[in-house]
Amino acid sequence: MPGAQGMPSPVWGCREGVEDGRVSSVLKGFHRAGLRDNRAFTMLEVIAVLILIGILTGVATVTLFSTDDYTTTSQLAMVKAHLRYAQARAIHSGSTWGVKFAAAKTSYDGRLYSKYWLFIDPVEGSPIVLQGADDSRYVVVFGDGSVGVWPLDITPPSGLTVKFDKWGSPGPANVTISTDAGTISVTKNTGYID
Repeated sequence: MPGAQGMPSPVWGCREGVEDGRVSSVLKGFHRAGLRDNRAFTMLEVIAVLILIGILTGVATVTLFSTDDYTTTSQLAMVKAHLRYAQARAIHSGSTWGVKFAAAKTSYDGRLYSKYWLFIDPVEGSPIVLQGADDSRYVVVFGDGSVGVWPLDITPPSGLTVKFDKWGSPGPANVTISTDAGTISVTKNTGYID
C-alpha cells in the first residue's frame, strides 16, 4: 500500500507527511523552494563568495598601503625635471639660470611645504613661474610663482641654490640635494642630473 508507514514516499527524501497518497502542503512548499537535503555548495554560491573575498581584499589593500610613497617619488622626479628645465634655459639663452630652495618650509592649508623657484642670475629672489600642476593636495604653485611640494621633504644644498651657466654646468663642485624619497646629484662640470 503506497504511503503506508515504513514505505518510501514518491517525493525524494520524504518518509513522513504522506496523507492519502499526497505530500503535505508544508513539504511540497519546501520541495518547490529547492530546500533539499544536499550537503554541497552550488557553483553560483562559490563564485559569489570568491567575488566577495576579492572585493574585500581590494578595499583592504587600498587602505593598508598609502600612496604617499608614490607621491614623494613623483615629486622627486618633478624637482629633477625643474632642475633640467633651468639647465636647458641656461644653455638656450646663454645666461645663468638656476633653482633656489627656501631655507624654511612654508605653511599653507595646514601643511608644511618644501618650497623652491626658478630664477635668472643675478636676481635669485624673483621667482619665474614654473610650469607645474597645482593640484592643491601635493603640489602648490604659490602666487609669487614658486612651487611647494608636500609630503616630499627637501634638504636644500649649501647656499640654497643650484646655478647652471651657459654650458649647463653647475660649476667645479658637485651639488647634492637630499630628500626623503632619495638624493638628487648634479655632477660638477657636466651638469648631469641624477
